[in-house]
Parts: sequence; C-alpha cells; structure tokens
Amino acid sequence: MIIYKCRFTGDEMMSDAFKPRPVKDESGEEIPGLFEVESQKVNKDGGAVDIGCGNEFGGGGDDMDDPGAEIVNNVIDETIGFGFQEVPMGKKDMKDFLAGFCKNLRTKLKDDESVPGPEVKAFTQAAPTFCKWLLGKYDDLQFFTSPSMDPDGSMAFAYYTGIDPIFVFIKAGLLEEKC
Repeated sequence: MIIYKCRFTGDEMMSDAFKPRPVKDESGEEIPGLFEVESQKVNKDGGAVDIGCGNEFGGGGDDMDDPGAEIVNNVIDETIGFGFQEVPMGKKDMKDFLAGFCKNLRTKLKDDESVPGPEVKAFTQAAPTFCKWLLGKYDDLQFFTSPSMDPDGSMAFAYYTGIDPIFVFIKAGLLEEKC
C-alpha cells in the first residue's frame, strides 16, 4: 500500500487504496500534475460485510437505511479517512494560495536531492496548466486542508459529478510512502 503524505506537513492525505487516476478536462485530455479519487458515504461503525448475496440470508437491510448508522464520507472522516477540514476560499484567495504553494513547492523539490531535475522541470511546466484548470473549476470546488490545518500545506479540492465528491490533489505536493 502507498500512503500519500503532504510534502510540507507530513500529514497523510490519501492512499492508493482509493485507486488514484489522472484528472481529465471536458475534452478528455489529461491534466498534468493532478490526480483524483472518488469518495463515498460509508457506515462509520463498519456494520455487516456484504458477501455478494444481498439479503438472501437475512441480517437486515442496507446500512444507509439504518437510522442508527453513522454515515460519513470515507475520505473526509477523521477516523476512517484522512481528517480533512473544509475551509472557505474566495477566488482571489485560491489564486494566492496556488501561486505561493507552487513557488514553495518548486523550491522544496529543487532542494530535495531525491527528486531528479526532470521531475522539477515537469512540475514547473505542469503548474500553469493545472492551476488554470483548478481556477476554471472554482465555482464547483470545495477546499480541504489536512488535519494540521497548515495554510502552507497541501490541499484537497473536491467537486461533484454525482452524490459523492471527487477529490483532486497536486501530485508533486505529496510524498509517496510504501507501507
């Protein structure tokens, strides 16, 4: 398993268990420098395990219909997810955040001996494209910080195409840690 941690704070931001995939624009072109994951609402208590037979053997109905079940988002929740905190952000605030974050991240990447020069160059070339895409989706986004709520740390950006949000991350802002 791979855990993605904020390059600045060390906070856990995501796991490969959520099956990260490239972000694509409206025309289906991949946005370089970003990845996204789908989230879902789950029963925080875990409940029964569905073995694929539905309700054939009894045992009650769907967890979502259980009035006693605590239903949470599996990415946001602090117990089973990553403890993200939603923060308000105006469009100017987002522009300022992205400008400062990308500048600080480029410096951090250049200073990290384990990051080869071509990766730094790839980030520098991708940044204008992914910043433009994020700013273009501003009206559709929610903004989340990691549990430490460090304003200089990585953020998660969420948008909806259905009931549950899709979370977007800036790849270079995260360190991959195998566990």
